[in-house]
Amino acid sequence: MISDFLLVTKPGINDEIIGFIPDITITSLRKNVEPMAFMLMNDNHSRGYNYAYIRVKGGSNMDETFQYIRATLDRLSPGYPFNVHFYDEIVSDSYQSENHLMSLIFWFSFVAVLISMVGVFGLVVFESEYKRKEIGIRKVLGSTTQQILLMFNKRYAKILAVCFIIAAPIAWYVVSLWLENFAYRTPVYWWVFILSFLMITTITIATVTFQSWRIASANPVDSIKTE
Repeated sequence: MISDFLLVTKPGINDEIIGFIPDITITSLRKNVEPMAFMLMNDNHSRGYNYAYIRVKGGSNMDETFQYIRATLDRLSPGYPFNVHFYDEIVSDSYQSENHLMSLIFWFSFVAVLISMVGVFGLVVFESEYKRKEIGIRKVLGSTTQQILLMFNKRYAKILAVCFIIAAPIAWYVVSLWLENFAYRTPVYWWVFILSFLMITTITIATVTFQSWRIASANPVDSIKTE
């Protein structure tokens, strides 16, 4: 279909179509690719365009390239201002808000996880000290250190599961709502939530096991004597 291509035209009294090229994206991914025409300009048919898009071969000496372009521009139009903008910088600027948002999400997530781990650590310390006698009695009755650690971890695993069930749909909805701002967007993959859950669960279990090990492996007689 012609609508799926970009027109390249040769100017004249009647513009002549001299070729087609596939769709390309030269604007932000928030916008759909629209029909457009690339014009080959000449001295008699400038139409007021003031920009030239120049593709430079990879590995080229940029200083020499700039000098050559400047000399060519001075030869064609002496005194015309020579302002260079790299296209990757232009594209990066168009996503400046997304870059800032990504940075904020990263640091807020990092701080949130850090605070959560400190909270879990403090809660485990309190609970393990509070249940010191219970742990001692369980060990006297035959419970092993591994069974006691499993008891603590199962409790926190249930809490994590409930939090995940509540948080995952909310996160999916918010991300989907944000992605609607883009004409071209990536889907929200389900495995990202599962991977995040597994990572948080691993960190939590490691924290709980580390702190509970001291109480679970202590002499049960000393634990029972503790007031």
